[in-house]
Amino acid sequence: MSYPALKKYSYLGQFGILVSFVFGGLVIGSVVSFIPLLGKIDWTSIMHKDSKQLMDNLLKPENASVLRWAQFVSTLFLIFLPAVAYAWICHKKPFRHLGFKNKVLVSQIVLIVLIMMASLPLVDLLEQMTRMLPFAKETFAKFQGAEDDYNRQIAVIARMDSPFDYIISIIIVAFLPALFEETLFRGALQNLLSRWTKMPILSIALAAVIFSLVHFSYLGFLSRFILGFILGWFYYRTGNLWLNIIGHFFNNAAALTALYIMTKPGQKLDAAKADMHFSIWGGIISLIVICVLLVLFDQVSRKEIDRPGEEISMDEYEISPFINDINNIGNPDLH
Repeated sequence: MSYPALKKYSYLGQFGILVSFVFGGLVIGSVVSFIPLLGKIDWTSIMHKDSKQLMDNLLKPENASVLRWAQFVSTLFLIFLPAVAYAWICHKKPFRHLGFKNKVLVSQIVLIVLIMMASLPLVDLLEQMTRMLPFAKETFAKFQGAEDDYNRQIAVIARMDSPFDYIISIIIVAFLPALFEETLFRGALQNLLSRWTKMPILSIALAAVIFSLVHFSYLGFLSRFILGFILGWFYYRTGNLWLNIIGHFFNNAAALTALYIMTKPGQKLDAAKADMHFSIWGGIISLIVICVLLVLFDQVSRKEIDRPGEEISMDEYEISPFINDINNIGNPDLH
């Protein structure tokens, strides 16, 4: 259940505001994140329009700190701040609207961790199936090249030669992306689409598609889509964004931790090492286990499920705009 938008903004208007802020953040983030890279760029590669040479020059281990900073700034302006600005302008309780609620049950956290672990075989199977699609040879080569470039970038940004590097990588590569991406794709986008279309499941799917597309991982599209859908279900049933952030963070941190354990200090990091391969039966069992765990998640979260995906009316809200939860209207002890 969501708090209402201000009367002067229609759903289309809210969507336009959100998209405008995202495009504005893209421009600002690109400029600001580019500044620390200026001293690391080989300008001759730009003059010769050699993008491969440019990337090779940037993706060096000694540039790890600069690239981490560039990623943080770009995602801050592109993903997190647009969502917060949109909520601040369009809603009376912006952070409450996005889903930043304080209460998180231990049982919910345990189930979320189990669900994310159970999803690994299904996620891997979907990626294997994607690779089996009849792509043209040139198309597959481009897709694989994009995967290789992404893995190279992660290898530099997530460089972990010491426990301190590991902690920094957990923050930069695992926690901040979870916080930023869930705020935009679930707290802002899915939330808005659900109230606009009155079709929460469709809204979960649309947000998951966009979530997967913006990662520019063609071979991993279905894998990220299913993870996005699961995260979207958490948000749909509870409206608590912290649960999404916990699930997203665990997924990222587990992969990083596996890499840290498998990679010796000073050895070149290979993100592909964290991949595990499962059979089709592993994927089927994974899907069944996920469904069972999601039912259990609904049961332990039932007290939080209140008209999920809907928006309370302005009349309900204006009964007392200072009450923290519309369900507590009539309780004289709450102010």
